[in-house]
Amino acid sequence: MNKEKIRDLFYNLDNINHLAACSKSPMLKTVKDAMERYIDDVINLGNPWDLWTEKVDEARSLFAKIINADKDNIAVLYSVSSAFNALMSSFDFSDRNTVVTSDMEFPTTNFALNGYSRFGLHINTIKSKNNLIETEAYERSINQKTLMATAIHVSSLNGFRQDVEEIGKIAHENGSYIYVDDYQSLGGVNMDMKKSRIDFLASGNLKWLLGVSGIAFLYVNPQIIETLKPADIGWFSQKNPFEFGAESLDYAVGARRFENGTWSIPSVYASIEGMKTILDNYGDIEHEDRKLFLHALEVLDQKGIKTITPDQSANIIAIPVRNPGEAEMMLKKKYGIITSARGDSLRIAPHFYNTEEEIDNAIEKIKIEFFR
Repeated sequence: MNKEKIRDLFYNLDNINHLAACSKSPMLKTVKDAMERYIDDVINLGNPWDLWTEKVDEARSLFAKIINADKDNIAVLYSVSSAFNALMSSFDFSDRNTVVTSDMEFPTTNFALNGYSRFGLHINTIKSKNNLIETEAYERSINQKTLMATAIHVSSLNGFRQDVEEIGKIAHENGSYIYVDDYQSLGGVNMDMKKSRIDFLASGNLKWLLGVSGIAFLYVNPQIIETLKPADIGWFSQKNPFEFGAESLDYAVGARRFENGTWSIPSVYASIEGMKTILDNYGDIEHEDRKLFLHALEVLDQKGIKTITPDQSANIIAIPVRNPGEAEMMLKKKYGIITSARGDSLRIAPHFYNTEEEIDNAIEKIKIEFFR
């Protein structure tokens, strides 16, 4: 990997030490250009709906390529929250009425599940121990009443990486589905849906996929798509979105049935360029990210700085500090080091554009400021 060439793709990496891919990736030059191109298209073309539709389909195809899936199995939405709610609205909770989840999920999952409890959904929340979830806890919790298990792939809290394939096996042995939130791993950890047991996978572009907010994707297992009839829908979830006065639903073929209203088109433009960059370097990113992650852990250990990141982890390292929000702001203002506070910890999350020297420098400053 030509690190100098990679770094030149982004703005301002010579001036800031950006170690917060878990929160927001740095700005690609092509992403900025794409968002300006969106404005130019509106100015020059007026109402370029055909072009916008082409852009949405291009984004759909790029995401499908990243996870090795067919594009017809991908829905384009606004956020992982909207993706998960569209999915949950497909179920009636009559026979199987329990979802097994954990307290290490991003809050979206637990909030949405609690919202559906008014419709008869029961929630079984596995409690973490020692900053991780044991796979055996899913085995003890999933049964014949389980509709679905949710499994965060990489936890935003501390980088804990779950064995989602093994959890998927347990779910399927009990006739249940598995849903995976892949926001904190996709772009840094490769996925292959054609070899996977995962039924539903959602991810967005703000972080590791190098895009912006306002766009996310939902993968749905093609073997079950046509059995699902979501209630959280809009005009683009239908075969004929321009059917005025419709008295029945005629769902779009494939995962498009989970889409809603008009997409966030500026976000679509941006996401295309971010995903192109990921694909251009796809064969190298996972290895490079793993190398940087392990280097950071090694340096932290050498400095005597403890983390709450367990051995089975990826992408994110969480360092307990006093007043992490204040620590984040101080590092940014004083040193130009971009980190991310979460809970009681300061997170560092290197991506393929970072260098070992940047990691060393950041950890040295963290040691000086918070562990003297």
